[in-house]
Amino acid sequence: MAGHGQTVAPVPDAVGAVVERLGANRANTLALCAVLSVCKRRMPYREAEARIDARPELGLSTQNAHALLRIMIDCGGVEAVEVPEPDCPPDARPEDMPVGYTVETTAAGKAALERFEPTRRFAEMLRDEPSGYARAYATALGLCAESGGATKAAIEHALEGDPALSMPKRVYASYFISKLETVGGLAWDGSWKTTKPGRQMLAAIG
Repeated sequence: MAGHGQTVAPVPDAVGAVVERLGANRANTLALCAVLSVCKRRMPYREAEARIDARPELGLSTQNAHALLRIMIDCGGVEAVEVPEPDCPPDARPEDMPVGYTVETTAAGKAALERFEPTRRFAEMLRDEPSGYARAYATALGLCAESGGATKAAIEHALEGDPALSMPKRVYASYFISKLETVGGLAWDGSWKTTKPGRQMLAAIG
């Protein structure tokens, strides 16, 4: 309890707690956003785990589906509600019934997810970077939007000679690939492919 003259630090709001967790480790950001997206509809815990595990964003993460879901439950982004399993005999005593959970993204989780919407994150990223980088991103997104996507070598070739690679400092094509992957504009599927949000990013800077 705070003494006389002391101020009590404000308790972080529910949305802020989820936002903080989403941004704590960039390698897990997209995967955690996938958890919130999957769980928008209430479903059994095991089903949610399976759906999360199937998401391509998990390829970027250092955690598995179970750990990611647990992270979002612990920070208030997802609510877990204990329920009896449906296959229990009707005459079973409560202590004999196996316990399961349903999970659903909370209001705070949904609000936090909106803040991490891919095109919004991309726009924020562009504001912090040299103006010439937008053209390089557009080149990469446009190339990878073609049928079959593009290899890293093809992206490097397309960006060869682009002033963005040397001004204001020396960067490589992999920089733009990595940044676009981080905000969900590109995804690896045997080749680099522009995602649906990535196409929206391209249209915005086209």
